[in-house]
Amino acid sequence: MPGADQTQRSRSAGPSARVVLLWAAVAQAAVAFINFGLPSVGPALRDAYGLSLPAYGAAVTATLLGAGASLIAWGFLVDRFGSRLSVLIGTAIAVVSVLAAAATSSSAVLIAALFCSGLGTSVIPIAGAGALFKVYGAEQRAWALGVRQMAVPLGGTAAALALPGMEHAVDVHAVLYLTAALIGFTGIAFSFVANAGDAPGSRLVGFALLRILRVRRMWTIFAISVLYIMALQSSLTYLVPSTRDAGLTALGAGIAYVVLNVSAAVCRIFWGKVADRGGGRRRGRSLVEVGLLTAVGAVAFAASLHGGGLATILPAVALFGFGAFGWNHLVYVSAGESVPPEIAGQAVAVAATVVFSVSGVLTAPIGALADAHGWDPVWLLMGGCSLLGALMARRLKELPARAG
Repeated sequence: MPGADQTQRSRSAGPSARVVLLWAAVAQAAVAFINFGLPSVGPALRDAYGLSLPAYGAAVTATLLGAGASLIAWGFLVDRFGSRLSVLIGTAIAVVSVLAAAATSSSAVLIAALFCSGLGTSVIPIAGAGALFKVYGAEQRAWALGVRQMAVPLGGTAAALALPGMEHAVDVHAVLYLTAALIGFTGIAFSFVANAGDAPGSRLVGFALLRILRVRRMWTIFAISVLYIMALQSSLTYLVPSTRDAGLTALGAGIAYVVLNVSAAVCRIFWGKVADRGGGRRRGRSLVEVGLLTAVGAVAFAASLHGGGLATILPAVALFGFGAFGWNHLVYVSAGESVPPEIAGQAVAVAATVVFSVSGVLTAPIGALADAHGWDPVWLLMGGCSLLGALMARRLKELPARAG
């Protein structure tokens, strides 16, 4: 029966499980270092590689595009050959690609190399989810994935703080060499623990995309993801421009963005803990609550832009972020638990591909809406989509309690 846990999984939160979690999170932070850190040295990148503005945009999004294109493939490889081998292969691809980017002065080679690095680093979130599924039981799994997911904003923030100083002291090529070293070290370290909890014996897992798509529960999860990614992507992309238009200084808008990221990091642990209650049988209810909070936060944020300044905007941003970033690890857990455990990695990869794909096409239309009608319709629309997502999440029936 899809979703029934048919293999014994460790429920222990002992040292071995926490070591897996630690290195899964550290490796994920290193991936965020390049995915979200390069814009912090954007001017130097443009100067060093002679990038036009469109070419610069292609360069800083190339890793994400590469990641989105390869998630399902990595899901199959993780399920078929295990996390360790998959991580080593992906890390090697990423390191060689980033080294090629650092060694060149060609803009075309830079963009192609960064795309290939995304192809490699995208193994980390899939292998990380697969490893955590094995060493944590249902009553701790959402919390563990929340901790891992928290590494994304923390890694991006660390990169934004560290990389400009290094670029100023040396050059942007040194930044890329450092990034390659971080990806290599953390990927190899994670690979040593990535197969913890694996059952002995050979793997006979095939490519399971059609099998996953036949699970009706997965389509509910996809619909929730499509509706919830709207608020997350919009807040990341347009929070600063909308607060600047509301009268905040560049410093004030920057503070608001930091508050958003802090709220995004903290909420993942909170919602993971909530979703793990009852032995992991609170996934759907938690997703409903996330959507309702996001809807309230979006309306509060829209209202805060009309007066009160930073003192009014910051609490609204914190509330909005606490909902808007609290769902994706719950979606990934729900996807992995909706199918037999031997294809959980592929199910997480399919759900992540939906998230990546939809987020990639949202930015321009939402920006066009803001240009035509102002920011109020944008944030109110995000609230409406979140409310619809909460209604959709009410249809997500909880899975039976898992034995073992």
